Amino acid sequence: MPRDSHPPLTCYLSGVHSGPNPSPGLGVARSLREAYPHARLVAVDYGVESSGLHSEVFDEVWLQRPWKEMRLPVYQAAIREVLDRGAVWLPGQDLEVEFVSAFLGADDGALVPPRESLRRVAKPAIEAAAALLPFTIPPFLSAGRADWELHGFCREHGWRVWVKGPNYEAMPALDWPSFRHARSFLSEIWGTESLFVQRHVPGAEESVAFCAWRGELLDCVHMRKHTQTHEGKTWAGAVGPVDPAIAEPLREVLAELEWTGGGELEYVRALDGTMHLIDWNPRFPAWIHAASFAGHNLPARLLQAAGFGAPAAAPFRGRQFTRVVMEIPILPAYPLPAVRDPVDDGRAGSKHPSGMPDLARRLAETRGGDTTPEPRANGKKPAPRRRPAPEVPATLQWDLDEALAGELPTPRRILLPRTARERFARVERALAAGAGGRVELGFGYSVKTNPHPSLLAMAEASGMFAEVISAAEMRQALAAGFPFERVVLNGPAPRWPAGPEPDGEMVAAFADSPQNLALWLKEGRPRARYLGLRLRPATLELSRFGASLGAPERFAETLALLRALPAGQALGLHFHFASDVLGPARWFETFEGVLHWAAAIQDGVGRPVRCLDVGGGWFPDDFDRELVPSLPRMMAAAAEALPALERFVVEPGKAMAQPAMALVTTVLEVRRARGGAVEAVVDAAISDLPMAPFYPHRVFACGRGGAWEPLGGRGDRLLGRICMETDILASDLALPDDLAAGDRLVIGDAGAYDASMAYNFGRGVLDDACC
Repeated sequence: MPRDSHPPLTCYLSGVHSGPNPSPGLGVARSLREAYPHARLVAVDYGVESSGLHSEVFDEVWLQRPWKEMRLPVYQAAIREVLDRGAVWLPGQDLEVEFVSAFLGADDGALVPPRESLRRVAKPAIEAAAALLPFTIPPFLSAGRADWELHGFCREHGWRVWVKGPNYEAMPALDWPSFRHARSFLSEIWGTESLFVQRHVPGAEESVAFCAWRGELLDCVHMRKHTQTHEGKTWAGAVGPVDPAIAEPLREVLAELEWTGGGELEYVRALDGTMHLIDWNPRFPAWIHAASFAGHNLPARLLQAAGFGAPAAAPFRGRQFTRVVMEIPILPAYPLPAVRDPVDDGRAGSKHPSGMPDLARRLAETRGGDTTPEPRANGKKPAPRRRPAPEVPATLQWDLDEALAGELPTPRRILLPRTARERFARVERALAAGAGGRVELGFGYSVKTNPHPSLLAMAEASGMFAEVISAAEMRQALAAGFPFERVVLNGPAPRWPAGPEPDGEMVAAFADSPQNLALWLKEGRPRARYLGLRLRPATLELSRFGASLGAPERFAETLALLRALPAGQALGLHFHFASDVLGPARWFETFEGVLHWAAAIQDGVGRPVRCLDVGGGWFPDDFDRELVPSLPRMMAAAAEALPALERFVVEPGKAMAQPAMALVTTVLEVRRARGGAVEAVVDAAISDLPMAPFYPHRVFACGRGGAWEPLGGRGDRLLGRICMETDILASDLALPDDLAAGDRLVIGDAGAYDASMAYNFGRGVLDDACC
């Protein structure tokens, strides 16, 4: 039906909440009120907590039932009825745009893009923008992939990643526990497992808001954020014209999409000027009224195209804007809701007053199906989607099949000999490849990661040094066959416990702090070919280890101490930090910085650096794929920065031991929850696997053919035997459907700190006698 050309022109506007996470409805209404003073503006929302309902800019409020209670076909009929009377409908929520677009279009009075167009601008791929618009899409990965793969993605991007929902909300993931929390939280709030993880792009956040009618771009405006809320929402910004390099291809894309309605491109302009598109919102942004008083009343342009007639002219009032907080009276017909506890209500309630999480669940049931969703008859939560199992090397498979062929008391940590030998063989190959150069390459086995005699013997046989952090570890290494000349000493208490030092000279010793080095100089230093100090670059200032390089006075103190080393003592420097915490890329950046500092130190001390020891905490996959291939480049850079360098030592950390052991456990009880998830209580505990929360461990079950197969994910859990709430060994597993008490399971990747930090909780014994 054609739009009514006689007053009152009526526009229904939804998404009218105004808070720290505002919707655009109120800003759209203010813009339309200026352009069409006599129009009838109707506020639509789905919860009385939506604050904009009470604004005097609206003529009427149409408060609907909450989405979770609503009969959607009835509501669709009601919308059709008001539009048949000549009104237009302008949704202010992404999901409501999808809901309306499923059964209405521009010809009906619904100012929304076609349903297919919404699919083509959906996150994270934003398919329609990829070809023509001058943006790149930041790397992303479905959160439905195997945990092993997701952990690798996060490490690759230095734990500067976001976990995002398909429509709303993003949470930073700074480590594995925060990733798992974000994934669980967003999945629960939005009732979907269609989440993804995306690399963070540092830079300035900008937007382009636009409006289009049947594929024709009517107007667009650029906005740069100046101030944001802690949720990343705009609080103040500046509006200006859109770069033609964006506007012209946007015009082409909108024509191809036959777009009708408002929209917003959200992107990050990186420091190098590249632009990275992170969202295409299918509605106006909440700051849209700032564009209006800057001379670009996009809502009015859209309604003019829809038949509302020419808008009233509005004066230009500036390009910069800020938001304010103001109090308005409550409409008597819509009193405030009951007081809620802000802690108990913190998960979703007040953050989504328009009930979008409920609509998300309703739409998730119907995507790809009909457009008349009904509430689920039985109210059951859908079964979690199964995640794929991680790939495992053949050597690991053989180790498990062989080690578990017979009876074995559990819980028991087992050595995987083929896997362990394969780890050390990689070091041998790298040593062979690096041999013969001016700088001698060495690898240090971190004894603290696992002092098992078999692993120490393999490390010694492969030509590695023994990196020790105490006299106790040194004795263990010597007992395993390491000569004193292949020991590297570091750590905050390197001479604990006191005792005689072997004859000879160890390869290197590094004081953990300037105070530690001063003590060595005063009371006697270790006998070492290379002696020096651990460095703490400014980027790792929060670390408790090493000499700070961030403050000039600290740096001067460090130089003074190193100048006090006896003549003839070769100088060495040491830099260790867990690469799986930084991510390989940031670790390499830090390494480059360390080279600059080392060069400055040797210049300031007047003594060349002859040994550089670097490493720490390499995840096995990263060691294989990132560190080893980079060694020639790293050594060349070190030799260039430190011309007198003689020895370059790499300490891979847990990369050697982590996959070399597994924990075998027996199922004590299987609990099947009402939602379908399975929980298995086993005879192992968090005391046997203390690193369980901090990185994914591959879990294996015996398949029908007798082979040990890795498990995928589905929401099942592995619970430990002790009375601790945190005794959860694995979450999000897909345990075998026929799992029963007495079955054995194997938890892989348990050979590093899971082994060396295990403790005796719940076994009825203490490690030491109490006096």
